[in-house]
Amino acid sequence: MLKARREQGFNLAFLDVMACGLGAVILILILVKFSANTDIPVDEVNRLKEELAATLNQSDSLEQSLTQKQQTLAQETATLEEIQSRLQALKVQQEAITRALKDEIAVVADLEDAIAAAGPLVADDPIAIQGAGEENYLIGLKVEGKRIGILLDMSASMTHERLIDVIKAKVGSDAQKQTGPKWQRTLSILNWLLARLPQNSQVSVVAYNDTHKVLGQAVNNQNNAAQLSEIVSQSMALIPTEGTNLQQGLAALRQVMPDASSLYIITDGLPTYVNANSGFNESRSCRPIQSKQATISGECRVSVFGHTMRFNPFTSATTNIILLPLEGDPAAPALYWSWADSTRGTFISPAGTWP
Repeated sequence: MLKARREQGFNLAFLDVMACGLGAVILILILVKFSANTDIPVDEVNRLKEELAATLNQSDSLEQSLTQKQQTLAQETATLEEIQSRLQALKVQQEAITRALKDEIAVVADLEDAIAAAGPLVADDPIAIQGAGEENYLIGLKVEGKRIGILLDMSASMTHERLIDVIKAKVGSDAQKQTGPKWQRTLSILNWLLARLPQNSQVSVVAYNDTHKVLGQAVNNQNNAAQLSEIVSQSMALIPTEGTNLQQGLAALRQVMPDASSLYIITDGLPTYVNANSGFNESRSCRPIQSKQATISGECRVSVFGHTMRFNPFTSATTNIILLPLEGDPAAPALYWSWADSTRGTFISPAGTWP
């Protein structure tokens, strides 16, 4: 009897595996060939290239911005170091100034102690003036000479500095004119001059506007305080009004002191009048004879001043001008300075705090 044949399971399984493997290889070959022959869309390539370029540009821009910020930071760091160096130098300078100031304060304190120990000084001025003494002396202006003539302008403009205030004062009372701030300052300047008179000198004071008034005739300063005080008293009674006739003031001073060696003039501008029959060449716009002209221009005042100088009897006297401020007379400082300079005198336009 024949034996039954046993099945070979291994051979069947191997064939199956080989068939599957062969199928897989064929499938891979098909996919690889398909992938190799398939093209990427052009639009997609361009888009990717643009994104790459934009990314590169952005990277360059960021790199440049970083470089600039680094440079700015370096500059700010250098500036900060420079500022710190300057601050240090200023600190050193401040310390040096502080030490010097302390030294100066110490010197002043020593001087004050020395002055206090020396005792009070007794003033030798012939008349009393307000203030503590030598601080009222104005540098550059000295009262000197053997025969001193003082001309005091008492015209209406001597009441105030502004023209509108001068016009108001003209229609005001005499008391209002006398209490005008510039007039009070004028009287203080006169007192200052009288208080500074040198010993063994003679003085004559003439106040002038369209007329004149003699306040003192050749008063001898030595031991004559009473007469000087009388001049001060008479000046306080004056009323600043009308126009200015410097020619008449000079003529009046010549009568009381023809040989004056020093001349002091307290005024605020060029004259507005000349003496009648003095030979002034009048024109339609310039008639500076009293009562002929209500107003006067700057050019006319210059002509009046030039005419007055041609009749000046004190060409050899040292002339000192104290010019107070006034609106609307710009030529006055230059002409008065020229007059003072030609006689080796002094011209001043003092600050409002003097005297």
